[in-house]
Amino acid sequence: MNRYLKSVLTLAPLVAVCLMAGTPPDGSAGPARASAAKPGGPVPRVKILDLGQKKMVKKRVIRVKVTSRHRGRIKVRAYSSTFDTYGKFKVLSKKARPKFRRARASRVIKLKLGRTGLGAVRSCESREIQVRAGRSRSASKTMIRQTGDCAPQAIDLRRAEACNFIAAPGSGNCMNPFPDNYYTLGDETTATGRRINFSREGMPENGNGVPIGPAPYNDGDGFSPGQTLVVRVPGLDNPAAMANTAPAGLADPGRYLDPQAPVLVLSARTGERHPVWAELDSRADAPVDTNLLIHPLVNFSPGTRYIVALRYLKTAEGNQIPAPAGFRYYRDSLPSGKTSINLRRSRYEDIFRRLRNRGIDRRDLYLAWDFKVASVDGTTGRALSMRDRAFAGLGDNELADRTIATGSAAPAFAVDDAGSPPSGSTPRFVKGHFEVPCFMTDPGTGRCGPGARLVLGPDGVPVVTGTYKADFECMVPESVGAAPAAPPGRALLFGHDLMGSVGQGIDSEALRDLANAHDFVICGTDQIGMSAGDAATLNQSFQELSRFPRIADRLQQGLVNQLLLARLMIHPAGLVGDPAFRVGGVAAGGPVIDTDPGRAYFRGVGQGAITGGALTALAPDFDRAALGAGAAGFSASLDRSTAWEDVSATLDASYPRPVTRPLILGLAQMLWDRGEAGGYAGRMTGDHLADTPPHEILVDVAFGDHQVSNWQSNVLARTAGARVVTPMLEADRWPQVDGGWGLDPVPGYPFAGSALVYFDSGPLRLDPGNPGQLIGTYPPPVQNLPPDAGADPHDDPARATDDQAMVSDFLKPSGKVTDTCHPGPCYAGGFGAP
Repeated sequence: MNRYLKSVLTLAPLVAVCLMAGTPPDGSAGPARASAAKPGGPVPRVKILDLGQKKMVKKRVIRVKVTSRHRGRIKVRAYSSTFDTYGKFKVLSKKARPKFRRARASRVIKLKLGRTGLGAVRSCESREIQVRAGRSRSASKTMIRQTGDCAPQAIDLRRAEACNFIAAPGSGNCMNPFPDNYYTLGDETTATGRRINFSREGMPENGNGVPIGPAPYNDGDGFSPGQTLVVRVPGLDNPAAMANTAPAGLADPGRYLDPQAPVLVLSARTGERHPVWAELDSRADAPVDTNLLIHPLVNFSPGTRYIVALRYLKTAEGNQIPAPAGFRYYRDSLPSGKTSINLRRSRYEDIFRRLRNRGIDRRDLYLAWDFKVASVDGTTGRALSMRDRAFAGLGDNELADRTIATGSAAPAFAVDDAGSPPSGSTPRFVKGHFEVPCFMTDPGTGRCGPGARLVLGPDGVPVVTGTYKADFECMVPESVGAAPAAPPGRALLFGHDLMGSVGQGIDSEALRDLANAHDFVICGTDQIGMSAGDAATLNQSFQELSRFPRIADRLQQGLVNQLLLARLMIHPAGLVGDPAFRVGGVAAGGPVIDTDPGRAYFRGVGQGAITGGALTALAPDFDRAALGAGAAGFSASLDRSTAWEDVSATLDASYPRPVTRPLILGLAQMLWDRGEAGGYAGRMTGDHLADTPPHEILVDVAFGDHQVSNWQSNVLARTAGARVVTPMLEADRWPQVDGGWGLDPVPGYPFAGSALVYFDSGPLRLDPGNPGQLIGTYPPPVQNLPPDAGADPHDDPARATDDQAMVSDFLKPSGKVTDTCHPGPCYAGGFGAP
């Protein structure tokens, strides 16, 4: 071995050791960072002496013990990390540079807290503290929260099985906040993986102490897609506090995207904010009864989990409202020995993690929770299965093609009153009945009568219990029924207004004009569930909400009835087979209904348009619907309607605690969804239901409608993807309100899509023809109150010739939205351009 190689091998172990120690082979000191890694080198030891929050706050210092390994000065500083700093330690104290006169000496150092550090220590976050002395770090230690504001507070857990305890106690509502996944269970057999799990002990009670029965809700797999979120926030219960908090409201809905928005609803999966607006319940009698109401501007997506976050909430004096004691156990990671608290920690940690990923700090939260929206099948499945079974009974199992199956039958029917043949300006009114399958029990008033309930099979699907006879009434206008050479009219199915009957609605002047001027034969049947015949049942249901499923169930049976009546109108062996539906009222006359295209159309007004939204989404025989005063969500529209006075007279007498009212309406909506537009709005156009053709809608509404909320009409239009006819209104008609928010304008005419159009009957003013009489109306209030001054414009659009022409142009085989009001906004009720 040569001399050079021998010297290298001899020095190799020394070089390796020196490199590991960070010291060059020549023995020089080398870079400082290398020296720090030398085993046994001058690395001090540091220990935190005081972890109690009270002492830190009182003395404004953090006491630590540092033992030095060498003489000289060492920089010492405290750092801390919380759940909002993502595991990163940030500066907590001012730095100190104590001097050590000998190696291995120990000193107690008082690290001073500046304004920022003192504020951090005073906060109630779970805080990990670490002290760094030179290049040494102490072990991370958890600060002990001891101040009155931060220490765990006792909460009442006696009703924890039935009531979520995260919100303030004494709210008056057990189920506060609502909706909340606290009231669901995991269930792998459902489409959402959840199932509603309301308990009898948690449901609102009437004046006799009887709670609403939970069973009809507990077969649902989530909450309503149009659900109003209800939460009682003590302090945020008056207009001044609401003004200081300043969440997005109806006047400025786009502010839900503000970086510091205090009220947020986010998709748990994507983290995207859902458009919502917030208000206080103006119907409440006192602050103690006042809830914060959070409404979707677009219905929530079916089957989706959402997270609600409230932060920066302010009192009337401008002070930030502290989080409730129950929620702080989760937000601040407070210790507890209670199983009912600890079982849900992982759920809340998941919520906080998802909020953190969207830049929402945990420490800022007043309250947060999550909820799951019902699946499409959970909302529409019963009515869809009833429809399919009813048409299968006629021999038609393929409904998506909007074609009457060859060899299929029409529903059996009989004419009871053929009326007089149309002549001059008098149409023919024909009355009769038709046979439908009944999916309901016999409540003593006859099969499928008022008060009946759906009969469900073991799989939860409604089963046929027999048949019953549904009434119908038709109007044959003189334009198609009087002259032998007149072409047959278009088949138009009609849906009547609130708690009415087809007989009352079909003989209106507006429908007569529409039928005669545009060649429609109009037929309808009572919208059972919410027809005049159901008035007593509805009244009983608001006296005892456990009876409300009778309303929701019968509404779904009513949808089947209407669908079969549409088939009866257009089937070649249907109504046109009776002389009453032939020209001149004789069998030899030509048919007055055009059955060649195998196509019907729908026109609903008010309630007929709201339930008509569900009907449209289910319809196999019409793909175009004109929804006069259409809206989504009975519950959100009801207290903005003059109809509320009649409902509240009964509801308030039976459920006298005003604080429970929004919750009761929210519960009702979960069942209402199964038979009205609120549950079907996202399936009316585009993303249609199984084995169903796609549809288009024209929603024509009266500005300032006293009965149906314009706000909920907008929700329907946004959810269904409808465009808005512009100019929507005169520029100053809806002052300081972005009434068309989220609605894209119709790009051009004629428009092959769905649209919303406003008709304006004018501002509040004296009637020139009736001195002292007010006509016109105010814009809809931003509070949950109706515009009840002046004259109700509810029926005005249907009477307007521009509206009738627009409806007629839309309800055609290749119908489109036309601009019949060009060049300005649409007017009604005798009002014209100012």
